[in-house]
Amino acid sequence: MILYIFISCQKNINKHNRIHSMMKFLNNSNYIIIIGGFKHTNYQNEKKILELKCNDFYEGLPEKMIQTYKYIYNNQDFNKYSHFCKLDEDMMIKKLLSIDILSDYCGNVQSVAGNRKWHIGKCSKNSYFNDKPYNGIFVPWCKGGYGYICSRKSLEYISQTTDDIIDNVIYEDVYIGIILNNNYIYPNTITNLKDYIYSPEHK
Repeated sequence: MILYIFISCQKNINKHNRIHSMMKFLNNSNYIIIIGGFKHTNYQNEKKILELKCNDFYEGLPEKMIQTYKYIYNNQDFNKYSHFCKLDEDMMIKKLLSIDILSDYCGNVQSVAGNRKWHIGKCSKNSYFNDKPYNGIFVPWCKGGYGYICSRKSLEYISQTTDDIIDNVIYEDVYIGIILNNNYIYPNTITNLKDYIYSPEHK
């Protein structure tokens, strides 16, 4: 079974009704919405919202994803899921994914170095990253803007991550790719991914 994970933030709470309506239309209740910036981590089961004690701004996305996956992996409420589909809050689900096409780590794969300035201007003004190009490594990774899927096996490795394993990685999708690459899990391409999930921003 697949859990759909929508990454959001407090300033965009008003956009959550679209997600609830879309999932109701798909007759699927297997989803949660992630929001950061809280003093304590709390899961609101009825509202499908996971409130995290983490940075809620763009530069906090790596932390937000790690905290999300750690919570899901270690919480028995999510034990029934074998795969986890990360989606941005504006993404559309055209039709539900089939387990048959999934692997431990899959999506829209990029195997060459990415844009090292993609984050500039997106971070908060006082962020270390806001005016500095990314100078870290790239490994083949599933691009987060298109959505990607991890298995429970992948979440196990991610949940064991400590803050000092990877320094100065601003891109959450690259961060996940590096962690999995270090554990010999490599990304696989879903060639017809857009038939299932679609980003209005990343066409």
